[in-house]
Amino acid sequence: MKLAIAKGRRFTQGLAALLLCGLAVAYWGSFGVGFYFDDAYGISGNPAIRSVSNIPSFFSDPFTLTTVRENVDLRPVLVTTYALNYAVSGNDPWSYHALNLVLHLIAALLVFVLVRDYLWWPENTRGPDGAARLPAAAAALFFALAPINNQALNYMWARSALLCTLLYLAAMLAMMNGRVLGAALLHALALLTKAIALTLPAAFVAYDFLYRDRERHPDFRSWLRDWKELVPPVAPLLAVDLLYLGLRRVMLPPWADSAMHETWVTPWIWCISQWPAFLHYVRIFVWPAGLSVDHDFPYTMNLAEPQALCSLFAIAVWITAALWYSRRFPQVAFATVWFFLTLAPESSFWPLAEVVNDHRPYIATSLGLSLLLAWIVDAGASLAGRGNYRIVMVAATAVLCLGAVIVGNRRTADWRDSDTLWESTVRSSPGNGRAWMNAGIGYFRRGDYAGAHRYFDRARQLAPAYPYLYMNVVALDLAEGRVEDAVTAGQQAVRFGGAIGLSHYHYGNALERQGRLSDAVAEFRRASELDPNDENSRTALARTSDALAAADATKAEAAMMSEGIRLLDIDHDPERAVEQFQALLQRHPGHYGATYQLARALDAAGRGGEALEIWQKALEMARQTHDTQAEARIVKRLGTRS
Repeated sequence: MKLAIAKGRRFTQGLAALLLCGLAVAYWGSFGVGFYFDDAYGISGNPAIRSVSNIPSFFSDPFTLTTVRENVDLRPVLVTTYALNYAVSGNDPWSYHALNLVLHLIAALLVFVLVRDYLWWPENTRGPDGAARLPAAAAALFFALAPINNQALNYMWARSALLCTLLYLAAMLAMMNGRVLGAALLHALALLTKAIALTLPAAFVAYDFLYRDRERHPDFRSWLRDWKELVPPVAPLLAVDLLYLGLRRVMLPPWADSAMHETWVTPWIWCISQWPAFLHYVRIFVWPAGLSVDHDFPYTMNLAEPQALCSLFAIAVWITAALWYSRRFPQVAFATVWFFLTLAPESSFWPLAEVVNDHRPYIATSLGLSLLLAWIVDAGASLAGRGNYRIVMVAATAVLCLGAVIVGNRRTADWRDSDTLWESTVRSSPGNGRAWMNAGIGYFRRGDYAGAHRYFDRARQLAPAYPYLYMNVVALDLAEGRVEDAVTAGQQAVRFGGAIGLSHYHYGNALERQGRLSDAVAEFRRASELDPNDENSRTALARTSDALAAADATKAEAAMMSEGIRLLDIDHDPERAVEQFQALLQRHPGHYGATYQLARALDAAGRGGEALEIWQKALEMARQTHDTQAEARIVKRLGTRS
């Protein structure tokens, strides 16, 4: 029994329809998913994207990316898409999700075309009408519906991975079609979306080697001898890479890279930590249990740890086997190289904030894991014989895609609100202090302070040096009126996050509530220095500076009053007392107490004529303030009736 399969354009149209249906079910309800995490700083709270007229500045000012100064980066193409979305729907998320789905659909179709026309093997099966169209469609479906890629669509800040991958794939297709200038332009756009695109020249070189003419170049040495043939297509891509790196060096501050990770994470620690991370990505691609927006994946601290040695051994065996059989299965070797190569910018020697992240392997799944899975399914279907191959291939692909759609739909439901998302994160990553903190923020927001304390306390046990936790504890303690506790938490926030403006801002809030205005001013000033774009810190600095100036003025006036009264009543020196009270009234002409005491001092100095005018002013002030006792004394002094 044979299964009839359409060819050419009809097959492609059918695949596009399948992709649309699968994405519609997997992401049903995603249009209402709001802005989370970095979205608040880069999208919903970013004033730079609120006008398309700001788009040119995105290419000259890297600080327009986000309001968090420490997250500065060069991603103007990405920010441009946010500005366009804002022009359409403001902070209503529907247009952002619509664009993400469109970009993802196009990326999946690019995977289909690349596998069908260039990557599948044998070569004679390629093309719109060839047998390669079936495994190519499977690869596109696996990529489009993979639950691991759910975060790249639902988390708006992860659009950087999605958009960069699309441009990367488009540039790769242009290279294979011989359109070098078009590929260079697409490559530049990809780099200006996310730096992971740097590996494109190496990806094309890997393709050229693995799919080389075996008769002309039977081994690596013979292929390498003709290296000059690669110069015309690859040189423009390398030139774009060099220009981009130079641009980053000029435009980004020297501390930008170090701000991305913990200070104790060295390149070597990051590198060996990524070996088990590679295998983790493979596992959650195949079996997506434990998807999380914030994993508690541990660092590997030295080479002797079993997870480092076992992971390195497994990776070495995988790569060796793929290259050993590259002549027979070049698509397997290419998919393997693609997986490790495209992850290299984030998973080799350049530390980032988290060891693993669900949206990080988005590009690696496109022509990496998705192609490998398609090859495994194809190989399994081939065992059923030519007559049953299509039935088995379609059935196996359908079962895998159905499971992916169900998981994807449930995962999208987790994103419907931040409370649900963080509760699911706590379940999947129970050892993650950040997850407990963010779940606690939900309780805090709902007014359940006891619940918030419970989650924050658990977060403190798991992440005792996490500065953002202490910032939230400050806010919670202040809401409960526990000012002393808030000050203590603020000290911890600054201790562990002294280079973060928000730490000083929250500590300043606690100090202000405690009445330590001069200390609060110092903290707000430091926060403004660390992050000049933080409007809250600037506002707080202005407010506390004014309050401190007023408090200092009040203190100085009180001291002058005390000195004047001492001169008048203790030292019996009315002339000097007159000078003291007059000096105070020059600073504060409407000072009631100084006016009253000046009149007394003038009387005591025998200057009764001058005192009359001052007594009249004091009488008016006494009546305005309803000070009946003083009014009676002044009336008696003036010898008039009230």
